[in-house]
Amino acid sequence: MNRLRVGMGLVAAVANAALLLAVGPSGLVDAAGATTKAASPARCAAYDGTHAAAPSSAAVTAMAGMPGMGGMPSPAESSSLHSMQGLRDRVARTPAGGTLSVQPGVYRGALVIDRPLTLVGVGHATLQGDGTGTVLTIRAAGTVVRDLMIEGSGPGPVGNPAGVSVQADDVAVLNLHIRDTYTGIWVEGVKGAQIVGNVIDGRKSVAVSGQTAHVDGNMAGMVMGSGQGGAQAGRGDGVSLFNAIRPLVSGNAIVDARDGVYLEYGSGTRIECNSVAGSRYAIHSMYGRSVTVAGNHFATNQSGPVMMYGGPVTLQDNVIRDQHSAATGFGVLLLDVGGARLLRNVLVGNRVGLQLEGPLGDPRPTAVELNTIALNQIGVGLYPTAEAVLSQNSLVENTVQVLGLGPDGGGGRSVWSRAGVGNYWGNYRGYDVSGRGIGEIPHVEGAAAGRLLAGDPTLLALASSPAFTLLRAVEQRSAGQHPVSVDPSPIVDPRSPSLPSTAVHASLGTGLLGATTLAACALALLRLTRRRHLSPERTKP
Repeated sequence: MNRLRVGMGLVAAVANAALLLAVGPSGLVDAAGATTKAASPARCAAYDGTHAAAPSSAAVTAMAGMPGMGGMPSPAESSSLHSMQGLRDRVARTPAGGTLSVQPGVYRGALVIDRPLTLVGVGHATLQGDGTGTVLTIRAAGTVVRDLMIEGSGPGPVGNPAGVSVQADDVAVLNLHIRDTYTGIWVEGVKGAQIVGNVIDGRKSVAVSGQTAHVDGNMAGMVMGSGQGGAQAGRGDGVSLFNAIRPLVSGNAIVDARDGVYLEYGSGTRIECNSVAGSRYAIHSMYGRSVTVAGNHFATNQSGPVMMYGGPVTLQDNVIRDQHSAATGFGVLLLDVGGARLLRNVLVGNRVGLQLEGPLGDPRPTAVELNTIALNQIGVGLYPTAEAVLSQNSLVENTVQVLGLGPDGGGGRSVWSRAGVGNYWGNYRGYDVSGRGIGEIPHVEGAAAGRLLAGDPTLLALASSPAFTLLRAVEQRSAGQHPVSVDPSPIVDPRSPSLPSTAVHASLGTGLLGATTLAACALALLRLTRRRHLSPERTKP
């Protein structure tokens, strides 16, 4: 009886191990990626006395598309109606620099603040527009608005209606809940705006309008272009910055916008500790100068940061995951951005982890250091115009590690080491004899398999098949003749940030665990069988 129990247990273990072996490398990685979360850097844990705490990435994902957002009751259902004209009169009577409290209830209509004051909502105080324009317009420098719900702007895009329009210097917009507006917060031509701790819920039911990205038939020909397609106007950006000087966008939770943060021209922009989900681009920058993007969490958008022209730009300590759009799907896209620097970012589970194009002839190469680029369909895509220096990054379990986007499959003039230190490659087959942590032989990525997979994305499902395994093995033999990248000093231990969830680590190790368990069960069954054959036969009494 005991042997029967042991045998049944071993059979169950074998079945479980086989399931781990079969499902782990594919399905469980996807499941783990869908639940990946990362703790924000220390800089995002708290703000100074005037700043609200940043909503968590889990909260923003849960709030996406939910009426009232995060369980907040709809103001039209839970609050009494008050006179907007009465509120306008109180604003007019408030002395400059004074504080005005807005009691709970719904105030229907548009409000303009033309004198510096602090407007504070109490309870569920709601400014509800009539659907024809901007709900709250701020024209007085030094104004602070906080703790209000704002909803009901015009449909857009004509006139660019917004929940809040900032038209004066040194305005602070804090801890608002903005929903059912075309643009959430619009900032134009002013200095020192602070957009902090707000929740912005875009119009999920309306298609995204405006510029879109498309491909020219295959993944190797990704280009940016304009096209409305079948989209209808109605969904604008979460935060829109036009020619703004030194704006701070920090600790905001943005879902279902066109672009989470859109910035055009301007300088000294800081985008820190925000969560953006369910939007087109998490950030869309056009001609921005001195832009810092740090400590953010971007997930399940069509693309993460899309940074175009201008510069310098710094992307640091961000977690960017699960951008799966077939047309875009970039973790980060840099297009003709001068003086760009990527440091300690985690780019995981995207269609393309990082794509670089240009700027050709710029004396400041793009610096890519200490980033984790893992579980993407394509780890790094390089156009021939890209001039980058990549060092101490970890490229792990990407279906295609590096893809050259030139006509010949080349990756341009990018350099894969700095000061004698290269990158960590999950598929490196070299060794470290000296103990310096540097591989003794270069790591070479060929172009043939990557181009084949990228040219027909349906083949990605076969990327781990025996046929592609054989192709990669043959390619490794001849990769030096037609390399897409050569790392002369690969490091043998990763130095970049870890993946943002132990679930991802677990999924990566599941296949190995399944194989190990199968081996252990096989040995146990063998021992059990041998013991039965070697034991003396019992005689009946």
